[in-house]
Amino acid sequence: MNPFSAYVPTGEKRYRERFGLDFEQFVAGQKFKHRPGLTLSQQDSRDECLDTLNQQMLHFDEQFAAHGEWKKCLMDSTLTTKVVLGMTWKTFAKRVQLLGFDEITLPKPTFGGDTLYAESEILEHAANPDTPHAGRVKVRTLGRNQRGETVAILVWEALIARAGHDDFTRLDY
Repeated sequence: MNPFSAYVPTGEKRYRERFGLDFEQFVAGQKFKHRPGLTLSQQDSRDECLDTLNQQMLHFDEQFAAHGEWKKCLMDSTLTTKVVLGMTWKTFAKRVQLLGFDEITLPKPTFGGDTLYAESEILEHAANPDTPHAGRVKVRTLGRNQRGETVAILVWEALIARAGHDDFTRLDY
């Protein structure tokens, strides 16, 4: 008997961390809080702007931003989106394929120093005839800041491996 639900036995007195749920474990209406949160810095935003060649001064020029609506630099929106989606990886680690996004909405700004948290709700759960080893899951992920304000809404679909079809997670190295 395995005494550790978050670990898979790999040998005598040896275990590997288990991440992700099987397709069969998801049900429409389930909600998952993803932790830990992540505090973003203004430097994170500058780095994202450099990586994506985003030259919008609102992200890195405090003097320019001081004359805008929020009076300070905004976090780059692609960074906010990537961080919020990235926080879901432990729950959806058995994702075989990200099928796409139905919605990416950023209703409030994110600033350097904000801490982001994510929560996901399973909207749909269905077999996929084209992929017997995986099923389709539709998810709404909300990103919230430390004040509880929703700063990101992501609605996306993925193929999740069925139980016994997650060979990529069985590697013991």
